[in-house]
Amino acid sequence: MKRVKQLTVLLAVLFALLAITGCQKKSAAAGSGEREFYQVEVFGTYANFMGINNGWWGEVLKKELNMELNIINPAAAGTGDTLYQTRTAAGNLGEIIQVIKPRAVDLWKAGLLLDMKPMLDTGKYPYLQEKLHVAYERFAEAFDGKGIYAIPGRVSIKPPTTPAGRDLGPEIGTFLRYDYYVDIGSPEINGLEGLLDVLDKMVKAHPVNQNGDKNYAFSSFPDWDNGTVRLAREMLSCLGYTYDTGDFAWINHDGTKRTYFMDDNGEYKQMLRLLNKAYRMGLVDPDSATQNYNQSVAKYYDGRIMFGYWTFMATPIFNRIDLTRRSPYAFVPVKGITYNNQGYNPYGYENNIYAIGSKAKHPERIMEFYNWLCSPRGILYFNSQIEGVTYEMRDGQPYLTEFGLDSDPDKQAPASLGGGTWSEGIQRLNYPMTHQDDPNELLNGFPINSNMWPSTMELNKNEWNTKWREFYKAETPLEYLVNNKLVVVTPGTDYVIPNSPSDIQTMRNQLKAITDPAGWQMLYAKTDAEFESIWRAMKAQIDDFGYQEVKAFDDKVLDELSAAIQRTLREAGK
Repeated sequence: MKRVKQLTVLLAVLFALLAITGCQKKSAAAGSGEREFYQVEVFGTYANFMGINNGWWGEVLKKELNMELNIINPAAAGTGDTLYQTRTAAGNLGEIIQVIKPRAVDLWKAGLLLDMKPMLDTGKYPYLQEKLHVAYERFAEAFDGKGIYAIPGRVSIKPPTTPAGRDLGPEIGTFLRYDYYVDIGSPEINGLEGLLDVLDKMVKAHPVNQNGDKNYAFSSFPDWDNGTVRLAREMLSCLGYTYDTGDFAWINHDGTKRTYFMDDNGEYKQMLRLLNKAYRMGLVDPDSATQNYNQSVAKYYDGRIMFGYWTFMATPIFNRIDLTRRSPYAFVPVKGITYNNQGYNPYGYENNIYAIGSKAKHPERIMEFYNWLCSPRGILYFNSQIEGVTYEMRDGQPYLTEFGLDSDPDKQAPASLGGGTWSEGIQRLNYPMTHQDDPNELLNGFPINSNMWPSTMELNKNEWNTKWREFYKAETPLEYLVNNKLVVVTPGTDYVIPNSPSDIQTMRNQLKAITDPAGWQMLYAKTDAEFESIWRAMKAQIDDFGYQEVKAFDDKVLDELSAAIQRTLREAGK
């Protein structure tokens, strides 16, 4: 009997200890109450926002990790590259750093990045290690294999030869304000010259928006130019070239062709000439050379711009759309064009990374944040999905709630998430660590992107996407492109574009100071003679500032990239 009593006491003590341990683990997982509040300084190249990331996402971050993000963004600051140079020279770019890969190498050489390998080796960051280790281990070669100084973003587990679109459409394409296009009879568009004629008809039929503001076919911004006018550069994807290979040269989808910035008969000049013609037709927003991203996108939201090559600048008809607040935009094919689309990439889509500044106050907390961003729940939060708020699970698949389906940008976040406007409370980093098209465990393997859920596609049916499906005999733009063999894919590869040596980078910077403004001057030229005069004057200068040396370096890069593309295609059996 005594032994039974003793055993009972021991079991009671054991259960008490287990309960305490369980509470401690739960508290540690919830995390925020036991650690000091941490405001993290973020240098976010693609954030398009300055200030504290408040709102419902900021509230979630405080509850989960007891931190908030103070974001510094060069574009929003309106200082161009000066902010980056000034902060780098001061020896402290930020605690969380989001830059392109070549700059990460520069920062590493300057001693401004922290080695994350010792923290990763502890095994405390399982989601980060499980989902991104292939990407960051491969990119470690850029740092001579001496550590993990950067983590690539938008990593995907999907095949690299599959087109990585935006929602149900291509990453880059020809998107038109669809109601106005239908209004003029949905004419067939014959080539890019024919595109101008169609856009001209659309603008003439609808010269102003509902507020009386003038409408245009094209609108852009110089924030992301980097040596060439991005409005022209992005159009190269319509000619089969990829857009992520450098400042002054571009390669086609399978690495067998390339085109150069300064070719007299090259595609870049051809696109500038096309846009100059559009300008002289009155189709180009005159603010394009001076406004920032946010000012440009606001004009799309107001329905004032007829054409876009990015879906995220406007509201595609296949997304949830409230036609009283937003105008419908849709992919419209142009005859004679085969579109180039990037493939998914296990090494990171695009050229951007996350890092930790060498002077970060609490680097282990930043690693926890990165790990959280890769967790099933953190990924959903990043993409504005919260179970019980924006979606619910029914019969094993996700469904958007009425709140999730409400496209009103001014709708209020639940009080439990701190209230405030939902659209203003989203995350502002604007660049995920994992691709939103990948499956998520909490969604039973459905993609994170709710626009790809079968339930959402059914609920998102509207008069415009119904018209589109009937007209083009396809369910989605990507399906149309694939079925009609109108898309080529630049596969995701493991190739890391090397950083330019200091002398080449100096030459690049000198060239950009000439080529960026000259490109805009050509776009705004009043006559063909003025256009050619600016071109000749630019071409006469660039060799003196190192163009041939930069071209030789870029050719070597393109040779290596071509080899990587060919290798990936062989491995995929293409």
